[in-house]
Amino acid sequence: MKNRTIIFLLLLFASALFFFPGCSSDSGTSGHPKNKVPISIEEEVQRLIADLTSQGFEVKRGYFKLYTQDDCSYSYETMKSCYGNNPAAPYIMFAVPSWPEEFVDPATKLAFGKVAKGCNGTFRFDPREAIVIIGLMPPPAAYFGLQTYLFTREGTFDTSSPTYQFIATHFPAMLGTFFTQVPINTNRIQLVASLSNNNNNVVVQQQSGAAFDQKRSFIITPDQFMDTAVRASLNKVEFESSNIFTEPIPSVPDNLSAVRTGLDEHADELIWVMRYAMPFDGGGSGTPSETWKKDLPLIVLRVRDTKQGRAAQPYGPVVLEPRTAINESWLQADLANLVSAVNSKWGQPCSNADCSDQGTTSFIDLQSSPVNLVGPKCMEIGMNCLGDTQDTTYQGTPNLSLDDGQIYAVVGTLGTETGNATYVGLAVNESLMVKGLANIDSDQLKNTAMSYAGQVNNADKFYVYYFTRDCSDLEALTEGNCFSISDTMIQPCSDPTTQTCDYLKLVQREYIATGTRRGPDSTLTLLPKLLMLKRR
Repeated sequence: MKNRTIIFLLLLFASALFFFPGCSSDSGTSGHPKNKVPISIEEEVQRLIADLTSQGFEVKRGYFKLYTQDDCSYSYETMKSCYGNNPAAPYIMFAVPSWPEEFVDPATKLAFGKVAKGCNGTFRFDPREAIVIIGLMPPPAAYFGLQTYLFTREGTFDTSSPTYQFIATHFPAMLGTFFTQVPINTNRIQLVASLSNNNNNVVVQQQSGAAFDQKRSFIITPDQFMDTAVRASLNKVEFESSNIFTEPIPSVPDNLSAVRTGLDEHADELIWVMRYAMPFDGGGSGTPSETWKKDLPLIVLRVRDTKQGRAAQPYGPVVLEPRTAINESWLQADLANLVSAVNSKWGQPCSNADCSDQGTTSFIDLQSSPVNLVGPKCMEIGMNCLGDTQDTTYQGTPNLSLDDGQIYAVVGTLGTETGNATYVGLAVNESLMVKGLANIDSDQLKNTAMSYAGQVNNADKFYVYYFTRDCSDLEALTEGNCFSISDTMIQPCSDPTTQTCDYLKLVQREYIATGTRRGPDSTLTLLPKLLMLKRR
């Protein structure tokens, strides 16, 4: 044991000198950018670095950080968007050093907040590169998933596409959300588009037998050779193949839904995101999940082949895994009855079956034609996919005003009760910054329709939730299931004809259909209903 410790310390010292010049802290960061990683994992990583370097690979090391509400101000200042972030579950991202010849775009330097000196939150892919993540997965929760995104690309968007034309015709105020240039570099557009079938807790569980609180490794690469080489080195340091997961990055040239690799300013710019939601321990102070987010016991390495003359072996176009769901059409009549019952409770009975006479409308399915909020489809037309994932559905509203005393009720099926979700989030966003204000999760939505059980069948399969400026005098009508949106969250609009007004946007997400590894097929679920109510 003593000899092993000495060897480890020598490796650690050597690696600090030679193997991975990385990030250094500066006045713009809070502390040294080193995550708290178990010694056993650190030792394995040092052995991995030594093995890769001995074979002629170049290695650099970065670090992990949370993308929080505080970082949103930098995102908006730089990119005019916070990407519909979830304030209840901060995203995990990494920052990595650049290769010596890699172009770093000053226009996106602060897109996800400040990072340590010498590192960037975005990166370009050398055609013969792999990013390797090794670490301890989080404590048990409803979900975790990790994915690479195409962030920005040189070019423009397709204004003749059916998607662009549909949004321009029906929701012109939202056009700037879905088709967006980089504000400080208008030669590039924002895409934030998923690239492949991502890894999540179900995928990890199925391959390795366990997902949470486990040591696992992930390889992200556009080069099949690099995947094989890194896997061989991981095996040498006692990483079993079943615990290694690859995210292949499609990179065949001249394909709009593939990444344009390279390190110059014309190449695609990428980011990486990990989502971790609804920990079973509640996530409060001192809980294992809160400690994990504080420590982020993960290591990220950039590895590339320095041998001359070898051509990259790119991956072909991605084939997205099929999605399924339990068909909710059998609940269609019950949903209509519930919508009618809620309207009647508020003294505005419906005179037609869909209650459209009272202003009731359906959410928009954002993953089906013509919107198609799906990474490869967004890439084909230059659409901003806003950090999409195939692990969930996206069903949302257009911009909603709050300045004339409006009260909105959302009535929908609850996927955790119909078998179509591991967890559900009803996100409260504001339109101007595309910023998440709150997330009403499935635990909060459960049983909110049970007071209608005497009037509506299967009331346990539904939820009813309210949104307005002030819920304080609506307790009797909302049963406390109401979210107040203050003037500080979304400022009042004095002149709706300007482009500076802020509005409410609601988005429902349903993560991982039961018995599958992806989100439910949105065409088989019922769209939530948006009710327009009046104060009595």
